[in-house]
Amino acid sequence: MKKLVSIILLILLMFNFIFANNSYASDPDTSQSTAEQTYKKDEVKPSDTVAGELIEEGTVSQKQDSSTKVATTTMSYGASIIGVITGIIARIINIVVLQIDFLMSQITYGTENGELNYWFTIERTVFNRIPLFNINYFNTYEEEGTYSVGDLEIDANKSNAEVKKSITNVYYICRFIAMVIGLLVLIYIGIRMAISTVASDQAKYKNMLISWVESFVIMFLMLYIMSFIIIIGSALTETFYTLEQNILGSDTTVFEQTVRTQTFNYTLSLSGLQLTFWSIVYWCLLYMEMKFLWTYLKRFLMIGFLIVISPLITITYSIDKAGDGKAQAFSSWMKEFITNVLIQPLHAIIYLVFVLTANNIAIQSPLVGVAFFMAMGTVEKMVKVIFNMKGVESLKGIGEVNLLRKGK
Repeated sequence: MKKLVSIILLILLMFNFIFANNSYASDPDTSQSTAEQTYKKDEVKPSDTVAGELIEEGTVSQKQDSSTKVATTTMSYGASIIGVITGIIARIINIVVLQIDFLMSQITYGTENGELNYWFTIERTVFNRIPLFNINYFNTYEEEGTYSVGDLEIDANKSNAEVKKSITNVYYICRFIAMVIGLLVLIYIGIRMAISTVASDQAKYKNMLISWVESFVIMFLMLYIMSFIIIIGSALTETFYTLEQNILGSDTTVFEQTVRTQTFNYTLSLSGLQLTFWSIVYWCLLYMEMKFLWTYLKRFLMIGFLIVISPLITITYSIDKAGDGKAQAFSSWMKEFITNVLIQPLHAIIYLVFVLTANNIAIQSPLVGVAFFMAMGTVEKMVKVIFNMKGVESLKGIGEVNLLRKGK
């Protein structure tokens, strides 16, 4: 996808370069000398609107000083035909793309400080401003109906709250089942200790008993451990959101919103290659937003699943540790949970560094902003390698998401 987008953008830039660098001829004024005529002819420069005229109509008109004479250059019909065809194709594709954008926004819209925030953006996602993706499963907002991010009071999402209620109910059921299984394991360990006559077996089951006590303590502390990790993740995300407000200011529009507004206006007023260019920028932006939407929807459900199975994981602690002295299942679960929770503040700091700090540049040069978004996946991979999170399989990063992926 990235290679295809790069090739298309290169072709468009080549066309724009060709169109903007054509020579413009004119008839010299007969009242001037030959040298003056040659100087004036070479001095003629196209106006600021020449590039637009060439792309849209294939011809350009240029006035010379006070003279009424007009220089007209006719471009080849091939360029005009390409502009018309690409413009038509872009308009057709935009119909589908806009429907996808509306659908994504309809799923993820929210109300902040009493005002509707409709459009889905990566900025809202990584700074925990989309209520559907809020992962605080231990607060269903039954009393207040809101949660806060910095100075924002965000209304809770009903679907999000219902999923949280279901997950917490199943969690308590699984914990009860785990307690019953744990008691059966304790009985088994006690019987084996009673009938064992070999010193090595007695030592083995004694270690299992110690591990069983540890697992039971962990089971009752697990709820607090998970809550603490989620609170840490939310606090980091909120800190980065405060930094965002300090950098941009509360009234500054971020890059994504600006590009979306510009694109909507340009798709109605432009045509030809100009329309194609802005459409491609919009498609690239929407593609990145779709990757974040899928990643964070999967993250929300994955964390719920990890919470549900956490009591059962603690039961395997004593059995798993009896073999080689290591609880691999519990360690893998903990690594998965921490990574899934802390991936949001990781994305927030990457967004803060790569996009918001260059917000003005991105607004002036949309391609630069899109390139920043694509670079976020690479940076995320580097951070995972540094902190040894590369082996985590339950949550693929934004640089590894493929909605059309087949197989493993």
